[in-house]
Amino acid sequence: MEETMQVFNHKEIHLESVMNQYGSSIVKLAYSYVKDFNVAEDISQEVFVSYFKNLDSFRGESSVKTYLYRIAINKCKDYLKSWNYRRVQLSEMFGRVIADPKISPEHALLEKEQQNDLADHVLALPLKYREVVFLFYYEELSMKDISSFLQLNLSTVKTRLSRGKELLRMRYMEGGKGND
Repeated sequence: MEETMQVFNHKEIHLESVMNQYGSSIVKLAYSYVKDFNVAEDISQEVFVSYFKNLDSFRGESSVKTYLYRIAINKCKDYLKSWNYRRVQLSEMFGRVIADPKISPEHALLEKEQQNDLADHVLALPLKYREVVFLFYYEELSMKDISSFLQLNLSTVKTRLSRGKELLRMRYMEGGKGND
């Protein structure tokens, strides 16, 4: 009985460490899919609950980060397929500007507008392009890591990134929001 408690305590300590290390990344990843910060936080909690429950069966064939990202992506996709998602109104904006006292209010407003505009364009991309663009530019992952996370061929990741960038470029040139 005492040995079981020690194993459980070790798992809790490990989970806390993993949550501290990857928590914000998982929330950001989830947000890139669901576009709602509160839902992204809920999904990230589900990711860590799932990780904790399945910790004994984790084979270590990939890094913990890769494993968590895979769980998160699957949970996000499940959420997006759910009936509940169809009823939820998306309200959160992707980017937030942290106020810098050295920047004038006009400059800060313009910068925030540009970030929101870029975020709107990224979020308007089809999911297959949005996830690659997000992981590459916002999470700064290599194409090889993205390939592993999404379980896609490297050439597919390169193609999706290229097409995603081209779609963004076209939307900016057209000045077009809502040109889905």
